Amino acid sequence: MPLMRDIDTKSPAGIVALMSLRGLGPTGAERLAERFGTLGEVFDAEPRGLRGIVTAAAAASLRDADAVADALARAARTLDQADRLGVRVLSVHDGDYPAALRDLQDRPPILYAKGDLRAIERSVACIGTREPSEFGRKVTAAIVRRLVEAGWTIVSGLAIGVDELSHATALRSGGRTVAVMGGGLDGVYPRQNARLADEIVDGGGALLSEQAFGIPPAPRNLVQRDRLQSGLSVATFVMQTDVKGGSMHTVRFTLMQGRLLFAPVPRARHAEEPKSRGILALTQVPGRRLSAMVGATGEYAELLLRRFGENAVAIPLESGDDYPAMLDAIEGRLSPARPGGEGRATAQISMI
Repeated sequence: MPLMRDIDTKSPAGIVALMSLRGLGPTGAERLAERFGTLGEVFDAEPRGLRGIVTAAAAASLRDADAVADALARAARTLDQADRLGVRVLSVHDGDYPAALRDLQDRPPILYAKGDLRAIERSVACIGTREPSEFGRKVTAAIVRRLVEAGWTIVSGLAIGVDELSHATALRSGGRTVAVMGGGLDGVYPRQNARLADEIVDGGGALLSEQAFGIPPAPRNLVQRDRLQSGLSVATFVMQTDVKGGSMHTVRFTLMQGRLLFAPVPRARHAEEPKSRGILALTQVPGRRLSAMVGATGEYAELLLRRFGENAVAIPLESGDDYPAMLDAIEGRLSPARPGGEGRATAQISMI
């Protein structure tokens, strides 16, 4: 690929090229895009002009002609592959980049998307264990159906269990759903959900990832994926989980991002199931105790102690009778500026 010095650093091509350089991650790429207008300006920058913007290793890569050529070639291959796969590459500066993610402190500067991103405009995340019990399956189906009836898009992670049930229920109910994936969009994990992924796109939804093509859904990437699920959504619904598990990462991100958190309350024999222990902790254990149970550290531990203290972190859903208040709460969070919106949501939550 020829050295296109006039490429806008804030464009998808510009940011993908910068992120392809050795030693330059998402934060460094964004900083360079804010400081320089074109790739040519970046490559011509004096070392002192890069000080405080990127690491020494990244600055060295920018002065290495071979490294620059390799990064540009890899960026070109990525954009070509996106065209072949029907995947859109979005820069954080693009108008179609999801507004809900733009304000996140750790937002991804590049997103890969397939499908209709308008589905994200009214979103809630529905997550849970990969091995739901009868209780988990029933509450997932009931809550997702009610959310879809109210016009909400269901965001989940395409994993087996609660995730795939949430996506499938949304589609069967005539709604739209978005799968946020932990690997590149050139593959589907788990492979058994490849058909479901196609149905999501065909049903007016979308597949979304911050990972480039060829990147596998490694554990770290799956955790990073969780922050996008909650970040896209006004609320997260944890259908069923143990105290330890992947769902608790999404819980953490939900609370840190200031989103609402809901959980159905298991009763009788269902409350004795291991996969219900996390739900009971989220709906019944005060924040200070939950912090110790989940091994919270740093800002998360501080949040649980300061904001919740003696209160549970999740809004409990005792039965279907609580669904009207639930829907009013999330509507109020989506449109707090409407007359009485925020106050009405707060009042209804206190009644649950």
